[in-house]
Amino acid sequence: MAGIRLHVIAPLVLVAVNKCARDPSVYVRKCAANALPKLHDLRLEEHASSLEEVVGILLNDHSPGVVGAAAAAFASVCPNNLSLIGKNYRRLCEILPDVEEWGQIILIEILLRFAIARHGLVKESIMFSLHCTESSHSEKDGSDVNFELEKDSVDRGGAYNFELATMVSRCYIEGPDEYLSRSSYSKRVPFELHGVKFTSGKTNDDVKILLHCTSPLLWSNNSAVVLAAAGVHWVMAPREDVKRIAKPLLFVLRSSNASKYVVLRNIQVFAKVLPSLFAPNFEDFFICSSDSYQIKALKLEILSTIATDSSITSIFKEFQDYIRDPDRQFAADAVAAIGLCVQQLPKMANACIDELLALTRQEFLINGSGDGEGDVLLQAIMSIKSIIKQDPSSHEKVIIQLVRRLDSIKVPAARAMVIWMVGEYSSLGDIIPRMLTTVIKYLAWCFTSEALETKLQILNTAVKVLLCAKEEELCTFSRIFSYVLELAECDLNYDVRDRARFLKKLCSCSLGSQGAEEVTNCLPQQKDLPHVVAKCIFGKQTKLVSPEPVNCRFYLPGSLSQIVLHAAPGYEPLPKPCSLNVPQEINATVRGATYSDSEETDDHGSSSGPSDEENASDYGSQNSITGSSGSDHTGETGFTSECDENADPLIQISDIGNASENQNAVSQSSADLGELISHRALESWLDDQPGSSNPCISKQTEVNRSSARISVGNVGNEVKPKIYALLDPANGNGLKVDYSFASEISDISRLLVCIEVYFKNCSSELMSDITLVFEESNKGLDATDQASLANER
Repeated sequence: MAGIRLHVIAPLVLVAVNKCARDPSVYVRKCAANALPKLHDLRLEEHASSLEEVVGILLNDHSPGVVGAAAAAFASVCPNNLSLIGKNYRRLCEILPDVEEWGQIILIEILLRFAIARHGLVKESIMFSLHCTESSHSEKDGSDVNFELEKDSVDRGGAYNFELATMVSRCYIEGPDEYLSRSSYSKRVPFELHGVKFTSGKTNDDVKILLHCTSPLLWSNNSAVVLAAAGVHWVMAPREDVKRIAKPLLFVLRSSNASKYVVLRNIQVFAKVLPSLFAPNFEDFFICSSDSYQIKALKLEILSTIATDSSITSIFKEFQDYIRDPDRQFAADAVAAIGLCVQQLPKMANACIDELLALTRQEFLINGSGDGEGDVLLQAIMSIKSIIKQDPSSHEKVIIQLVRRLDSIKVPAARAMVIWMVGEYSSLGDIIPRMLTTVIKYLAWCFTSEALETKLQILNTAVKVLLCAKEEELCTFSRIFSYVLELAECDLNYDVRDRARFLKKLCSCSLGSQGAEEVTNCLPQQKDLPHVVAKCIFGKQTKLVSPEPVNCRFYLPGSLSQIVLHAAPGYEPLPKPCSLNVPQEINATVRGATYSDSEETDDHGSSSGPSDEENASDYGSQNSITGSSGSDHTGETGFTSECDENADPLIQISDIGNASENQNAVSQSSADLGELISHRALESWLDDQPGSSNPCISKQTEVNRSSARISVGNVGNEVKPKIYALLDPANGNGLKVDYSFASEISDISRLLVCIEVYFKNCSSELMSDITLVFEESNKGLDATDQASLANER
């Protein structure tokens, strides 16, 4: 019925779901939970509160199958109503390992959101320690771990890991779109370190039980469950316990290619924030021949991130093998990974540069023959460029070797990169300035035969050399620059012509005799203005600017958005820390009552049996009151005595003192057992000394013991029987007949069942001579008993 999705029958479906949610059968209740998202899709606002009420009932169920379906219904119907979770939080954590796999994924996310909304982030977690270094260093219990993290971050690039961890944690809570919408990357406001937004994982019981119940799921057969459990430990676990997610994630890498790609996407983020997490297992990220290109690219990036001084030698040997791979695009990525490793470990710069320079000497690379060969050469020169940027003065000979190979390099993008180095480091050392004149003349001579990007780079390099030229070389460079401008103004490409006109106006004061007339007509302030503008545009970079990560969009682990790198439909970031205010009464109920429930179910050996009987009694009692067929006659039958206020209570408890006090003992009746006795008094009545097991103490306090007498009344009068319809007034000419099963034992035989039959005249005429006929299945109408009622009420 719910699958029909018609607004007309939605009220009927809601009534059926509300009834089935209290059914004794587990499968019926599970079907009711599966029908709730379909009802919610109809977008009927008047049924929203009813749907949330049914979800709350199903979340309170003791069957794991029902809880899994109820979690899916909660995520669809009311994902932000976390107060429903607070009432059953601990019981849901305990039942989590028994829920079906796909229900575990949803339930883990719900429990994580509640823990953060209720208690906030954990102070001992990575998300807190890497973001708030000063606060975490002040904690004495985590000083060793903080020192290890600080040492690791210094070896790998200083504050970049801390900055990345800040970005990840804020993207988890704020969402990447809100985080990236801020005006400046460097002026983003850090977290507000109020005490209410953070909790301690060592003292918070809710956090401890969540981590304890999700730990077995790290070795689940379902890859998605493993990733969801790892996400909880990544966000909430203390720093020393995060390492437990490494081996389960690496084990999942041996599964299918689809699962492998998803897991690698998440490991990529984990490794960037905390490289030491996967550094000991770097061999698991070596490339296999059966890996797809996407998986190979992710493994290369992870290897370049987790490389250490002890593992860089093995990783570098692997990269050398990857360069010879037939897939030249993958080979180019391997060359780029070498440059990333050198940025992480500057000690390997000399060895890596020698290998990269060897690539620039290979004929099939420098000529660009074959598919992808030009990309390999370009990546090699780009890696060399990134290494030189770290320490230009120590790599002067590398620049000279590249300039000497310029004539043999035929790839336009690679030639443009080498020409950029000539202009950028034109004043570096003693050899490069002396060879500038020859290099600039060579570039002017081959200008007309170059590609577009190379021509534009030649113009930029000529301006840089002209601005930094000495007085004795200024005339020569001005003539060469003027010659290049004339060639560019007559070029067929309009981009080159526009660039030439722009540079001619910008450097008119430095062109010597070519711009003498313009110079004489300019004011002193106007003479210096173009030179200042040119210095700002083409000036040297004096500081090494740490690049902002290209991919600054981070989403929750295990989400589809983390794979596609944009917010997928239905994605929601984590709630704001401590945004959920749970009343203390409910919180106390969650902390106390749930443990007693779990112990009670464990004592019975099975949680599904008692729950079915309990739900069945609830369902029967509700139908006896609100049923459509038998709810209107209960007030006129023999059950009116139950509503008597003067009736005796069902349970009576009397406190009996010592022998001297027994004469004055007064029995007390109470409707609220919590106000009458305490837990300690009840233990003393049961001859159990609370808080001690010493027999000597029990003998000393034997005189002060109290005792109690508990008397139970007639339970049969307090329980309303379930009434069934035997004859409808429409079919019985106004006569309505209902029956119920009596609790008395038959006087004839114990194998017989007693039935109470209720007659009601719904018509305006009197009825008489009513006959009851009992038919047996194998005999027709042989045995009949007749009973006549002369008068009908």
